Parts: sequence; C-alpha cells; structure tokens
Amino acid sequence: MNNVSRSITHRRTEHAVSVDEVVDYRSFAEPLLPVAEASVTQLQPGASPSNLAIFSSDKVSVLGLTHHAASVGVVIINPDCYSFMWWDGPEECRINGELAEQQVLYAQGHQDGFHAAGGIRRTTGISVRRDHLASTLAALKGVHTEDIHLDRSALRLTAEGARRFRNDMDALMKSAILSEQALGPDAPNASMSDAFLSVLIDAYMNATPEKDLYARSRAPEQIVRKAEERYYEAEGRPISLADLCVAAGVSQSALYRAFHSVCDLAPLAYFHKRRLTDARRLLLKAPLDRGAVKNAALSVGLTEMGRFSRDYRQLFVETPSATLSRDWH
Repeated sequence: MNNVSRSITHRRTEHAVSVDEVVDYRSFAEPLLPVAEASVTQLQPGASPSNLAIFSSDKVSVLGLTHHAASVGVVIINPDCYSFMWWDGPEECRINGELAEQQVLYAQGHQDGFHAAGGIRRTTGISVRRDHLASTLAALKGVHTEDIHLDRSALRLTAEGARRFRNDMDALMKSAILSEQALGPDAPNASMSDAFLSVLIDAYMNATPEKDLYARSRAPEQIVRKAEERYYEAEGRPISLADLCVAAGVSQSALYRAFHSVCDLAPLAYFHKRRLTDARRLLLKAPLDRGAVKNAALSVGLTEMGRFSRDYRQLFVETPSATLSRDWH
C-alpha cells in the first residue's frame, strides 16, 4: 500500500484504528463499528478522504473522518445503539437535511443514521449502546430506566461547552491511538470506553434539546433512505424516478426536495455518482486483468462505457485504468 498507514491495537474488547488515506472506507468502518451500512459518495473532483480514526468497544464507538471534496457520507446505525454526529470545517455541511451548526450535536435521524453532505470538513460520530446510555442517564437523573426516552432531538451546546466537548473527544481519540499507557495490555479494560461515555454524558446533561429539529411530517432523510433501499434492491439494474417515488411513497417534487436537502443533488444525479464511486471501490480491489474496467462498470449498472470513462475521469481526476493499476492491491 502507498501513502497509507494503519495501526490497530487490540486490548480485550477495545480497538483503536488510524488510517492516513482512506481507500476503502467500508472495509475499515463496517467490521469495527455498530453499523448496518457505511459509505462515502464523492460528488465533486478532489482528494480521497483521510485521517480516519476509530475507537470501538462493546459499549462505545467513535469515528472521525476528514473529507477533502464535496461528498455524501452515509452511516446507518444498528438498532441496539444510539448515536450523535458533529462536524468542523471551512465549508457548509448538512446533516440529515439540516444546515449543520458547530454548537450542535446531531442525533441520528428518522432513518436511524446519518447523511452528511458537504465540502471540505471533518465529521465525527459517537455511538453508545441504547441500554447503557439509558441506564446511565437514569442513574444521574434519579429516575427509572423506562422513564428515559432517547428521542431524535439534537443537542445544542454553549460555545464553551462545544469547544470543551470537541477538545476532550479529540484528546481521547489521540490517547486511544497513540498512548502506550492507554492501549497497553495491562491497562484497565473499560478505561477509554468510560472516558468517551463520560464526555458524551456531560454534554447530554448540560445541552438544550432542539425539540423542533425533527418535528416534520416526513423527514427528508427518511425519503432518501427509502430511495437508497430501492437502489440496493436494483443490484445494478436501471432505476427510474418513478421507481424511486414509489419506493419512497412521495411525489416527484417531494423526492427532488428531499435529495437536494440531504444530498445536494437531484436523485438520479446522486445515484449516478454513487455508481461511479462503487465502481472505483471495485477497481481498487480488482486484479490487473483484461476486462476489469468493463466488468466493474457493468457490475454497478453503468453500461455506456464512453460515458462511464468520461464521467469517471471528471469525478476522480484519473481514468478507470489508472485506478486499476494503482498500487493499492
């Protein structure tokens, strides 16, 4: 591998991963994190994501990723976990269709996950087991666990609270990856998990819920998610606007509004770039065989080879053949 450094430290149930340049985001995220799906679809030309950092345990998982080009990141969380996401960067970011603010921790949306669309940015998320989060909050509030309702409200922090939260999370991630004391085999098993959870709980207890954030009759991320499920069911076959509207149960105008809000693109334009991104993922893993480029394109439903090559080069600033021959194998 060129330009990629990976360090994985195993300490009983805790794992820390650091990657300088991300070639295949899913291969790192899905095995370690409590996710049903993880993907990044590139929307504009630019460098690959970088500086991926993961902390994972049986109680808490944290993921940070730097994006260098306009893209849509999708993370769908397993139902036994509950998650929050935040971001930082010079360009705007939309999380589940909402223009993101740096003082807000965004709770997972109505699709039980996140669609984060934007340009140059750093996105970070934390997932906690629902039962553990609820029992911890109940103990602190002096109520029964069944009285804790993890709704989908975002959490608004004060400016100082947001700064402290980000700094504490960054420091903990660095410690999880780099500190021999924190990651040594003799360290207490739950030390880092409890530290991450403590920072989140402190923010949760001191934040103001944004009660109206998800008070929508049909959240746009729900509409996009239903359309994405139809995309997966197609398995590379053509999909039409009518197919997507039926799957999402909305009109064409509502579908367009949802996709522009969540993904910054029209539906078919988004899925075309997603197919291109999927083709790139296949090419990065494919053997240097004749016909590999054509097979990758056809596998994701891109049948017009001339258009495929042109659009691919425009998006990734290299030809499909150049991607195939890169020394990532």
